[in-house]
Amino acid sequence: MVKVIPRTTKVLERLAAKNTPIYRTLSLYYKKLVREEVTLANIQATDKVLCIGGGPCPFSGILLHEYTGAHVTIIDNDECCVCIAKGLIEKLGYSDSITVLHSDGNNISPEDYSVIHMAVQVSPMEKVFCHLRQGCRMGAKILVRLPKKTLSNLYSINDLSVFQSCSGKAVHSWRNVDSTALFIKS
Repeated sequence: MVKVIPRTTKVLERLAAKNTPIYRTLSLYYKKLVREEVTLANIQATDKVLCIGGGPCPFSGILLHEYTGAHVTIIDNDECCVCIAKGLIEKLGYSDSITVLHSDGNNISPEDYSVIHMAVQVSPMEKVFCHLRQGCRMGAKILVRLPKKTLSNLYSINDLSVFQSCSGKAVHSWRNVDSTALFIKS
C-alpha cells in the first residue's frame, strides 16, 4: 500500500508528458498550489530553484519557471522519468530555462540554489530534507510538500515532527497535499 499515490502520479504524468490535452488538464491541479508556494517563498526571477522529485512530467518545476522567470533545475532519481521530462521541457521550449538531471536528493549539492522545492513523493523525505537543510547556503528557502496525515502512510515519511519548526506554511484544503512548509536557513 505504501507508495500507491506516488506510483499512480507517475503513471498519470507519463501520459501527460506525451499528450497535450492530458497535460493541460492535469496541470490545473498544480496551478493554484504552485502559485501559493511562489507567494509563500517570495520566489523571484533572480532565484535559482532546485526541484527534488520532478517525475516524468515536472509540473511544479515548469510552473515555478512560468510564474517567476527563475531558472529551475529539476532532479529525479529515475532515469526513465528524467528522459521523458527532458523531452517535454524541449517540446515546451524551456531548454534554456529549465534543466533536468538524473540525481538523488541525498547526493545533490544544494549550495548553489536560493530556493529548494521538495515534492511530496520524495523518499525518504526526512533524510533528504536534513541533507538539503545542512548543505544549503544561509538564507536559502526550502519548500516541503507534506501529505495529509491520513495519507502519510501512502508516502515514505516516518516522522512528520521533523517538519514542525517551519517559518511559514501554505495550507491546501482539498488535495492529497495538506500543506507546503517553508524553511529558511539562518
